[in-house]
Amino acid sequence: MTTNSSYKNIYLIRHPKTEAPDGVCYGNSDVFPGESSLMEATEKVRSKLNEVDLDACYSSPLSRCRLLAERLVGAKNVDTNELLREIDFASWEMKPWSEIPQEQQKEWGDDFINCKIHGGENFFDVQKRIVEFWEQVTRTATREILVVSHAGLLRALLAHLLDASPRKIFAIEVDYGDVIQVKWSNKSYYKIKFL
Repeated sequence: MTTNSSYKNIYLIRHPKTEAPDGVCYGNSDVFPGESSLMEATEKVRSKLNEVDLDACYSSPLSRCRLLAERLVGAKNVDTNELLREIDFASWEMKPWSEIPQEQQKEWGDDFINCKIHGGENFFDVQKRIVEFWEQVTRTATREILVVSHAGLLRALLAHLLDASPRKIFAIEVDYGDVIQVKWSNKSYYKIKFL
């Protein structure tokens, strides 16, 4: 297989830990990170990027991503993109799991790939958004790109890139502040590395 000498590095970053109360369902809600977790994630990402000279930075508009992106590259250099938002749990957003009926949770848990019992998005809706973003960003002329988003979206993208089962992709752990590098030449040739 031949490689394209003109490749780009795309660094996928997960946001810091939030201040959401324990036991609460949230996705699309704008939950802020704590200052200490924001600082910790910033240092973690910087150490893994090793002073890469970035050409572009894209972020989910949600504060837990945007604030990290701004710490990394400066507010004026962050391009927020709605396609990078976390899954929308709709009627479940910011509800304690204990208040969501068990039968609804079971139905969703049995088939979260397709289920929309909460009235929001399912796995394929999220994957469609992140793949649309991916196709846009890989067509740009920029070479060193930072993307700050959410674990759900990053896993949905990895499932697409690896042609992996959506259910099995959740076996991949993506912690707060983790960095995944995709060295991209074209749709037929790319490498994925956890930094």
